[in-house]
Amino acid sequence: MIDSNQSTEKQKRKSTRILIAEPDSDIHVLYTLFIKQYGFSIPDVKVVQNGNKCLEIIHSSREDNHENNDDYDIFIVDTHLRDISGFEVARKIRDRLPHKRIILTTTYSLDNISSMINSIGIKSQDVLFKPFSFSDFVSILKEPGMSYN
Repeated sequence: MIDSNQSTEKQKRKSTRILIAEPDSDIHVLYTLFIKQYGFSIPDVKVVQNGNKCLEIIHSSREDNHENNDDYDIFIVDTHLRDISGFEVARKIRDRLPHKRIILTTTYSLDNISSMINSIGIKSQDVLFKPFSFSDFVSILKEPGMSYN
């Protein structure tokens, strides 16, 4: 028997839309597997290889939905994008959509990026350090608080 808390969490996962900017196509496959295993439907997750494509999607969805700029609930951005810094992408997302959740993935240490993430308004709990496990990924997605700043 499924209790109401499990049912509510599953409903929330199904309705959550995620946009991922990750340059490594092998990691795209892992994200897809992780997200599917966690209970998200794949059409609710979009993975792009660069920052400009991520920002283009955000810009076009804002124009298409004049009153509803809430296409994506969570943005997962790698700091090592090939075309534009992941930090810059995160900053632009934060500027356009200040209450959306941004999760950074990185190989940098927290000491090296703490001032940068603080200036963007990203909490240290919303940084995944590569390599990370499925359980780390699920834990960060389960963190409450979609609204920041």
